[in-house]
Amino acid sequence: MNTQTHVIIGAALFGRAIPKRAWMAALGGLLPDLPMLLVTFALMLYGVPGPIIFGFLYWQEWWQLTNAIGHNFWAWGGLMLLGLIMRDRLRASAESFDRWTLLAVFAGSALLHTAIDFLTHREDAHMSFWPVTRWKFLSPVSYWDQAHFGSYASAFEAALGLVLAVILFRQFRSRWVRAALAAAMLLYVGVPAYFILGQR
Repeated sequence: MNTQTHVIIGAALFGRAIPKRAWMAALGGLLPDLPMLLVTFALMLYGVPGPIIFGFLYWQEWWQLTNAIGHNFWAWGGLMLLGLIMRDRLRASAESFDRWTLLAVFAGSALLHTAIDFLTHREDAHMSFWPVTRWKFLSPVSYWDQAHFGSYASAFEAALGLVLAVILFRQFRSRWVRAALAAAMLLYVGVPAYFILGQR
């Protein structure tokens, strides 16, 4: 699934119309993909062509391990569990309760990102149970590959992102939030356009 959709889903499901929670959930939705985004951006700035980035470099061990760390059920599940346990133990302190709640929201959003990617990646799947195992689940559904229902998945993802963005747009009046949502919507057009133009 595209990164902006993870961010929107996290903010919508975990935010509960509370700005702090929505921002933490958005960050949790972003973080698993952040290393990949930074590496890709740096390589593109250096002039490396898209087919080399995603057809060769993406499959190198260092990048696969980076994805395994970012999309890790053990790490995000453990962090979420810690946040929930500590939140319940510290109910007497509103400040501590809020801090641990934010950690649980952040980790929960990252965990949801990992679970969605687990179900929507095929050959480009992540080692989500690393370091216990390097096994990858090759989903029958790909969020982008048309040979594996990618056109349907992409259409569903864009529709879901749009609906959730409208909900968030109505919940939050902040110009920053609304600008971020507008930018996310543009990515649904910009990212496919980049890959289509790059193949010509």
